[in-house]
Amino acid sequence: MTGRKRFTYRFILLLTAAATCLLLCSCDPILSLNPKYSYTSFELELGQPISDDIAEYVDMSQLSAEDARFVRENTDLLYDGNDIKDSDLAAPGDHTLTINYRGHQYRKYTIKIYDHEPPVFTKSEPLYTFATLPLDESLYDTMFEAEDNSGEVDVSYDVPEVDYNTPGEYKITAVATDSSGNKSKSEATIFVQEPKYGAVGTYVFVSIADQHLTYFLDSKPVLDCPVVTGNAYGHSTPRGTFTLNYKTRNIILKGREDNGSEYQSFVSYWMAFIGSSYGLHDATWRSDFGGSIYQGGGSHGCVNMPYASAAELYGMIEPGTPVLIY
Repeated sequence: MTGRKRFTYRFILLLTAAATCLLLCSCDPILSLNPKYSYTSFELELGQPISDDIAEYVDMSQLSAEDARFVRENTDLLYDGNDIKDSDLAAPGDHTLTINYRGHQYRKYTIKIYDHEPPVFTKSEPLYTFATLPLDESLYDTMFEAEDNSGEVDVSYDVPEVDYNTPGEYKITAVATDSSGNKSKSEATIFVQEPKYGAVGTYVFVSIADQHLTYFLDSKPVLDCPVVTGNAYGHSTPRGTFTLNYKTRNIILKGREDNGSEYQSFVSYWMAFIGSSYGLHDATWRSDFGGSIYQGGGSHGCVNMPYASAAELYGMIEPGTPVLIY
């Protein structure tokens, strides 16, 4: 064989080897589309899952384990241009799902997510108060709560004119609206109650006739004790519906007796309900409470309590609590 023929033969062998190598290197797995995803657009209801697994979209059943691993390592799923695993899929509207294989777009879908489910009220609770004690309107916000599958919900309510001077019931209607415009309604009631023993709520009730105090916590009586109210013949305790203004420890009460002389009384627990002049407090100078003591030996208008009961009430009551004295 001449030199020219040997060169030609070797060149052909090199070309054949190179072509074979190229062929072997370019034999990457060919993706076969799952017939379920043969369309380029589809619709979902909010909450339906969107898979982030490539095996959902292409048929990998005929691939070897090595080829399946290659496909997974060389495939990217993008939701609205971002890695699907890092995307918030719970958003109604138009979205795109793109499948890239080996750096090239393999398939692109348009997804429309609908939300037809209205919000659900998880709380519709009433409010209670007493005649002459208006509620702070910020409390209306505590009456209702709602949730929605979109995670976004706005609650608005319609409040009627409430006459806080007259006992009655007043209905409030609330509307919950989600980001897709779905709405749901609920109702709750504002109860303006007569100030009486056994009413609903958290409050102190003092009966002057019975010389007795009861503290109701969430409508349940949790503290009872005898008391001494104001002297019926000169320093009577004001009757009415009040609220606890403040509470403090270890103070000296000062005032004047009927004869003009001054007095000073140390109390450990002071709970004021009219300014700083009238309050509930312990009275360690007394050995007895209740009965008819108040008619001739009553207080100067405050509500005297046994030491232990005053200490217990002080630990539970908070400023703003209604104090009913009748």
